[in-house]
Amino acid sequence: MTRSRTAIRFSAEFRPLLLTAIHTEEEFDWSKPFNRSCTDVTHLRELGRAQEIFTRLGVHPCYLVDYPVAHREKEAAAIEALLDAGTASIGAHLHPWVNPPLIEKLCRFNSYPGNLPGEIETAKLRTLTTRIEQNFSRRPTVYLAGRYGFGDRTLAVLQELGYRIDLSAVAGGDFRGDGGPDFRSYDSHCFWEGMPRLLRIPHSSADVGLLCRDARRLFDAERSRAMRRLRLPGILARIGAVRRIRLTPEGFSLRELTAGAQALIHAGVRILVFSFHSPSLAPGFTPYVRDRQDRDAFLQRIHDFLRIFRDEFGGRFAGPETLLAAAECA
Repeated sequence: MTRSRTAIRFSAEFRPLLLTAIHTEEEFDWSKPFNRSCTDVTHLRELGRAQEIFTRLGVHPCYLVDYPVAHREKEAAAIEALLDAGTASIGAHLHPWVNPPLIEKLCRFNSYPGNLPGEIETAKLRTLTTRIEQNFSRRPTVYLAGRYGFGDRTLAVLQELGYRIDLSAVAGGDFRGDGGPDFRSYDSHCFWEGMPRLLRIPHSSADVGLLCRDARRLFDAERSRAMRRLRLPGILARIGAVRRIRLTPEGFSLRELTAGAQALIHAGVRILVFSFHSPSLAPGFTPYVRDRQDRDAFLQRIHDFLRIFRDEFGGRFAGPETLLAAAECA
């Protein structure tokens, strides 16, 4: 489906802005089939560890909460206190398999909300939006589709419900092998889409290496069946010719995060997204943090990257309203 898109370009003098987006969600085993009964959020007791870093550095995080988080008043109250203090923002994160109405078949294809029939996708997001408004005393205007599942009807759903920012795309991402969306044509630049306009900010990714320019690879060996048979994509990655870096502390080193952000800024990207999943704040819930040592290193990586972005790259930390204002003025 073709939709109206308007690229946003900032001047070279515009200091880069960073949104810290936290996928605030339930705990489940990523290696197992989806289970509607997995709705615990015990790891949110550890949220203070990350928030202490944010407060010390002046970061304004956006907590993108899904239904299991939003409908628990105790956990909601802890996040609401941050919202009341003006030190954080709230958004919606739709995990269809645990978000009422639970009427669709439970399967991997339907775990991408954009694959659902329009009326079901709308009903689920309306339910989540209402619950967030009830428990956090503010209506969310920032959206992140679970599993990055932005579909053909998602834009219309977001417009109907009054959302203003979408973070669902992943620059260069390709989830077709699992039934999900294809974002290979997306770079990390933000853009307006539709009318009323929705500000779409892809999760930031940079291609770095000898065969990359402006944070994108010069050619994509993954798209060639012959090159895949020759295992060329893996060879290029091992020799440092092409390496894709997501701006997340999950699976990427501080050195990689720094190189990725530097490449994006050099390419003219001025609104960047740094993200992670909230269960990674406690040991044992994600593949990235298996024990306390992993957890401590994870938090240190978050701190060090944010400090470098601010102090060495001259970047600024921003919440959704600041990003909207910047895009409007570009």
